[in-house]
Formats: sequence, structure tokens, C-alpha cells
Amino acid sequence: MALWFSETASPGHRLEWKINRMLFSGQSPYQSIEVVDTESFGPSLVLDGIMQTTTGDEFIYHEMLAWVPLNAHPHPGRVLIIGGGDGGLAREVLASPAVRNLTLVEIDPMVVEVSRKYLHQHTRAFEDPRLQVVIADGMEYLAEPPAPYDLILVDSTDPEGGPSSVLYTRDFHERVYRALAPDGVFIQQTGTPTYNPEVLRDTSHGVSEVFPMCRVYWCVVPTYPGGLFTFTSGSKQVDLMQSRSETVPHARWYTPDMHRAAFALPPIVSQYVPESVRSAQSTAR
Repeated sequence: MALWFSETASPGHRLEWKINRMLFSGQSPYQSIEVVDTESFGPSLVLDGIMQTTTGDEFIYHEMLAWVPLNAHPHPGRVLIIGGGDGGLAREVLASPAVRNLTLVEIDPMVVEVSRKYLHQHTRAFEDPRLQVVIADGMEYLAEPPAPYDLILVDSTDPEGGPSSVLYTRDFHERVYRALAPDGVFIQQTGTPTYNPEVLRDTSHGVSEVFPMCRVYWCVVPTYPGGLFTFTSGSKQVDLMQSRSETVPHARWYTPDMHRAAFALPPIVSQYVPESVRSAQSTAR
């Protein structure tokens, strides 16, 4: 009898993965945590019943969250990741020789422990001496950050009712702004406009009210409902649309051409972002 993991994307849409076996199942103080070995995508992390990352396609999400800012910022030496306890984003960030140090702030130590044990592709950079892992609440960490950051990247779960909900508030965005260097850049995932358009809508409007420059870009991640997935950025000076056109030798999704194309917003995305963002990204093309 086949074993399947099922996730409900909406009342009328369900995603299923055929799994070989359950690798881990547990409950932390913050969320339920499971690792399933899927037939098509390999070991995969599930939090509160929602598929978060799979070995088979995680590189798309992590490359786009990391390399768009890394190739746009003139000197991304000091980087902060909030969330990202599975290690995939840290691996991509530390692949850049420009990064001098990386701080990863994860609220749930069990995510880090489980990922180290089962998600070896994600966590292979955890021994890099440039990485410091801090177990703490990201919101509280930003109350008194140790020094300004060039990049702050938020790799969190979706905001609906979970521990990440505070990371989508104006208070959080204002703390991020204060923690950034004068030319700093901030990015967070804003989900799929197909099933949760309010996340992109509310976040892009909120970020545009705090930061002088807001940009929205997208990619396609097969694991996530609808495939189409968005990111919202805020910056003080740097325009993420302007990259150094440097190739990333190991990348399987990110290229300079994909960087530029990601800011061309289809109507299903642009309808949710502020007019100022739509206009700036349309004019730049």
C-alpha cells in the first residue's frame, strides 16, 4: 500500500507526495516537525503540516533569495538570516566569497538539529567558520543588533498563525530598517499570489511605506502551491534590479538573465503590489 503525505493548499486544492518512509516526527515548543523521504523529491521538511523544503527543488528558492541581493549589493560582507534553520539559504550565501560573516537567527533549535541529521544537502555549510548560529527570536534579536548589516534575509514559514506572523508587521520592518547599513537591503518571501495574495499585498505595501525603495520579484518552485512564488525587498539605496551580471558556477536556476527576468511582473503578481513598484519595474524594462 502506497504511503502519501497530503497538504491542503485551500478548501478546494490539495497537494500530495508519495513517500518512501517517515524519517522523523516530533513536536517542538513552536511547531510540529516532520521529515519525510519523498519518492520524487527526496528528504523533505514539513512544519505544522506544510511542506517547507525538499531536497529535489530547494535550490530554486534558495538561489533566488540569496543571489539576487548578493549580485546587486556592491559589498555584501555582513549578512543576517532570520529563520532558515534548515541551512539551505546559509549554504547559498556562504558560497559567495564576498561574505565575511553570516549570522543565522533561528527561533526553533529542533529545526536546526533535525536538518543537520536528515537534510545533508541543505546543511553542508554549517561548519563554515564565517557562520554563527544564534537560537533566538528574530524580532527580539533586532531590538539591539550588534552592528549594521549589508543584507537581512528572512527565510520563514508563512505568516498565517505561526511563529513567523510577527515578521510581517510594520514594527518588524522598522527594526529591519534600523539594523541595516546605509546601503542595506532586506528581502523576505511573500508566498504564492494564487492562494495567499494577501501576504504579497500587505507586505509589499507595508515595506514600501518603510523603505525608500521596494521591489518584488518571483520564481517557480514546484513544491509550493501553484508553483509561482514571490519575494518582496526593501532597500535604502541599492536597486535589486541592477546586478553585476556575475554568473554563479554551481547554480541550477539563477543566472544574470533570470535575475533581470524575475522583476518582470505578470498581472497576477503586479495587481497586488503598490503602483509605485509596478511603475518603477515597468519603466526599468
